[in-house]
Amino acid sequence: MALKVIDLHAQLRRIDFLVPGLIPLGYVTFLGAREGVGKTTLMTCLAWQMTRPDGRGEYLGHPIPAGPVIYLNTDAADGEGRSVRFSLEQHRVAFPDGDMRGLALLESTGAGLSLEEFGELLNMARGLGARCVIIDSFMGTFPGIDGNKLQDTMRPMIALRDFAAQTGAAVIVLDHLPKKAANEKEGERGIMGSTGKSAQARAVHLLTRVPPREVEGRDVLRWEVRKNSFARSGHALGVEVERWADEHGQPAGLRLLPCDLPAEEERGDTRSDRAKAAAVAVLTEKAGLTVPHAELIAAAVKGGNVRERAAQQAVREALAALGAQVRAVRMGGRGAPRAYVYGAAEEDVRIVDAPQDFMPPALGDPEEVFTC
Repeated sequence: MALKVIDLHAQLRRIDFLVPGLIPLGYVTFLGAREGVGKTTLMTCLAWQMTRPDGRGEYLGHPIPAGPVIYLNTDAADGEGRSVRFSLEQHRVAFPDGDMRGLALLESTGAGLSLEEFGELLNMARGLGARCVIIDSFMGTFPGIDGNKLQDTMRPMIALRDFAAQTGAAVIVLDHLPKKAANEKEGERGIMGSTGKSAQARAVHLLTRVPPREVEGRDVLRWEVRKNSFARSGHALGVEVERWADEHGQPAGLRLLPCDLPAEEERGDTRSDRAKAAAVAVLTEKAGLTVPHAELIAAAVKGGNVRERAAQQAVREALAALGAQVRAVRMGGRGAPRAYVYGAAEEDVRIVDAPQDFMPPALGDPEEVFTC
């Protein structure tokens, strides 16, 4: 039969990472961004660092192993690999001890890959002993499918998953983000198309550009760890792209530097910001009184025009921002629902019966973090 019984007494295999905490070996990782943000820049940097002598490669402050890399470019193929090679040359200026022989650059001469060509790619990866395979991009590699339909995306996703398992390589798939709607935060809806992509991948990262005015004019990217099955997720890190030119003013070299991101409150007036602000407003306006958790959720939903899950996150962020000024209490009534009080001594907290309008099903504690 097609089912396998798992031996729960067998020792669980350790998950190794190409980039610690970010990109697992033997699994599929997605990196999504809008066009022109810097996906190719970040991935060619990773590829180049892996061609450096063993023990010298590093990526975003982490040591990474040396090993063969395959870079499949189907997004902007021109027959010369110009866009990828342009980035690689700039990385070579910054780290001249890398070796182009450690990298195989491929371009599709047709409309994406056929099943036979995908099999050839698998055989090449096995023959080279590839540690990393970068596919740029999902849409360019599989153009014949409707990326919004689950039944269409599952076939290539299963093929990619099996590819990673058979080679043990980190398979990194670059993809696009949908154009943001009015009052929507960039990347809020995740990568473009069916959720089957994210479901089959073990790690999903989103890349957006921080407005230069918030970082003193520097080129800073926000790398959000949207999903990571084997490490921490639900956080973001900053990546600064430092570039320099030659004597003629032409791009010469670049390198990536980990950096701090600006405070979330300074990142603009998004729906998440407004939802958080609405929860804070309810607590501060009712200082000294118990505020039911459901009332905070309702305020966040209304204030930010967000769904309940986003409202829950906004309430958690509001409670974290107010810190020790807020205490959690249990209210009287059925189920002893939880509530919060802002700015009063414990003996002054008024415990009241929960209004019937605010009796939601049990939700997670404020300290819990949602992951995909």
